[in-house]
Amino acid sequence: MSGINPKVCETTDSRLLGKLTSEAEFSCARCGARAHDSVSVCEPVPLEPDH
Repeated sequence: MSGINPKVCETTDSRLLGKLTSEAEFSCARCGARAHDSVSVCEPVPLEPDH
């Protein structure tokens, strides 16, 4: 895991994963993982808001 800013794709702790992915605003261009903060994915791409 990447220390201070754990990446969603590297996380195995279900509680931490829940915190990182709640109310996702970004996805990873590489693997498609979703996260609330851009630092939690390797290549962040903003999610389009639902209309």
